[in-house]
Amino acid sequence: MRTRLLLLLLCFIGLLTSCQREKETRVTDFVDPFIGTAGQGHCFPGATVPFGGIQLSPDNPRSGWEWCSGYHYSDSIISSFSHSHLSGTGIGDLQDIRLLPVTTRPQVGEKAIDFITKGYAKFSHANETAEPGYYSVTFDNGIKTELTVTSRCGMHSYQYPTNSVYGLTLDLTTARNWDRTVMTSIKKINNRTIQGYRKSTGWAKEHNVYFFMEFSQDVDVWAGNDTLKLLKNGQKLVSNQGYAFIDFGTTTNKVLVKVSLSSANCEGAAANLDKELSHWSFDKVKREAKQRWKRILSRIKAEGASKEETRVFYTALYHAYLAPYLFSDAHGNYKGPDGEIHSVGKANQYTVFSLWDTFRAAHPLFTITQKNRVNDMIKSFIRHYEAHGLLPNWELMGNESHCMIGNHAIPIITEAYLKGIRNFDVEKAYEAMKETSLSQGNGLGLFRTYNYIPCDLEKESVSKTLEYAYDDWCMAQMAKALNKEDDYLYFMEASKNYKNVFDSSTGFMRAKLSDGNWKTPFSPFASAHRDDDYTEGNAWQYSWFVPHDVEGLIALHGGKTAFANKLDSLFTLPSTIEGDNVSPDISGLIGQYAQGNEPSHHVVYLFNYTDTPYKTQYYVDKIRRELYTDRPDGLCGNEDCGQMSAWYVFSAMGFYPMNPSDGKYQLGTPMFKKVTIKLGQDRKFVIKANRENDQYIYVKEVLLNGDKLDRTWITHDEIMDGGELEFVLTPENPSKIKE
Repeated sequence: MRTRLLLLLLCFIGLLTSCQREKETRVTDFVDPFIGTAGQGHCFPGATVPFGGIQLSPDNPRSGWEWCSGYHYSDSIISSFSHSHLSGTGIGDLQDIRLLPVTTRPQVGEKAIDFITKGYAKFSHANETAEPGYYSVTFDNGIKTELTVTSRCGMHSYQYPTNSVYGLTLDLTTARNWDRTVMTSIKKINNRTIQGYRKSTGWAKEHNVYFFMEFSQDVDVWAGNDTLKLLKNGQKLVSNQGYAFIDFGTTTNKVLVKVSLSSANCEGAAANLDKELSHWSFDKVKREAKQRWKRILSRIKAEGASKEETRVFYTALYHAYLAPYLFSDAHGNYKGPDGEIHSVGKANQYTVFSLWDTFRAAHPLFTITQKNRVNDMIKSFIRHYEAHGLLPNWELMGNESHCMIGNHAIPIITEAYLKGIRNFDVEKAYEAMKETSLSQGNGLGLFRTYNYIPCDLEKESVSKTLEYAYDDWCMAQMAKALNKEDDYLYFMEASKNYKNVFDSSTGFMRAKLSDGNWKTPFSPFASAHRDDDYTEGNAWQYSWFVPHDVEGLIALHGGKTAFANKLDSLFTLPSTIEGDNVSPDISGLIGQYAQGNEPSHHVVYLFNYTDTPYKTQYYVDKIRRELYTDRPDGLCGNEDCGQMSAWYVFSAMGFYPMNPSDGKYQLGTPMFKKVTIKLGQDRKFVIKANRENDQYIYVKEVLLNGDKLDRTWITHDEIMDGGELEFVLTPENPSKIKE
């Protein structure tokens, strides 16, 4: 009896311990996918897995700036659940293979598009749920939809009101924002399977999506481009527009649908289902998706902040791990930028590379927590180069969009190599880097000829000059590491070209004509949307982009004191911006500093190069508190495929990669009492801070593995070697800054 009681006690203790451990490690509970779905965040709330190829999420019937991701929290109507979405971009595209459960059947002779739009359903956020890998909503008409995913497949669960029509619409035509359908196909394979494609043009000029769809029971399929007609097994509809109604009959009011996509062909989409989703257990897929998120988010354990701050942190980490997307199908096939089908075998090809944004913090975050994926991403760059002739600029679904400026695949490759991430063809990568650097397009030829880009010969001349100069510095570091001395000297000299657009009389980077004279008139406050001298910014915001030579930039300003005074002005000047075509990206303003747009993201850390590093600490805390919240409008600007959130992740931990390729992280002020970064089975890097309350933001001293640090930065190697970084904080403001 005593033995039995002891065993029961031990079992109870074990169960209790297990429950406590599970509760402690459920980081997914702190993720709210609705953060960033209102305001200008442009996030989607639907189901996806880390870096997954499917983003299964609801769409609203509207288009425009607020609806770039297909969904905006201000809306109350859902027009479809589609399988591809962009996370926080400033341009809308995708939203492919649109399904919507309905409770009506089409009338004889009724136009297909009229029937489709008639089914658009009202809903309330009170009946909507989202968590990592799962989304659910119950419409006002009583239909409940649940969505979950694998890497390449989406799974839908629909529960209809009893005694209603159990139907589903398929819309391959309706386009939002920039996208326009050019050709569709729907083929009924058998009573439970259809396949087809949607080909469109838009931001992605040649976007091909092949789908394979299975139903949990027999169905009738009515398809057409004008009116809907019954489709028999083996029949196919091909048209420039395609719609369908799937009738589930009256067998059961709960129906499951499995969908997979491929950019190559329907066979690849079918293979995805065979490989990843051969069963019909919705709960199993949902559980495994959440487990994948738990594993990847748990690599960083943050402790000792409020629930709201922790929620913002882990949602930011979640957003940082959405893109790039897996692009190759289960056969290893994908459509390349040359329009041809390529194969990677068992490797992975990625897409959606918003490099102008993500080279700054998202990719540096990957070098700490996603080293294997960094190799896969660089291999994806190289394959893009082999098919296209240049490294990707803004790659979207096998297309080069040429959307943004700079050649920022170069710093990403350089950063990876210098950090010891080298499981790729290094010589081929360098060949691609050099070929891209010495190409002539997008003002690069002018940059090589004039050693700056003349504004009368090329738009966005100032920002392009600055960003090409930084890329050339990264080229020089890669050349030096590979013992290519002549290249090193050439690109190092070219990296100084930023000085040629600095006007010492105004203290700003400024547009210069081809005759060497400054463009007039000049206002540092003027801001046009990417058709003037600066890309999504003005002179106040772009004049600081010299992350590779901050000492040189300080010298141009006349020394540390003058430089610090200029930085002060950036944050304290009025927030108004001039210009008839002001970019909506210029948001999250503190003075002229714009956290809502990427060129500003490193600027707050420039105080570390002066005698006032406490101002970095002050403003980092101010940005975190005021411009990031756990509400749907909790992002002050576009999420931009993870960059906006990666800034927060780093800055909340207490350091930031101001120049990602120099191997250093500038110190700020940590938000948590303790952060543990898991680097491997036996290594971890721990950041500790005596953050007694929200006033403890100023750094009194920093200890690295017990030794006092006499610098404002730490190295990548110091992090990856494991150890402890301790911040001794104080609430005392050294200069008593007032907001």
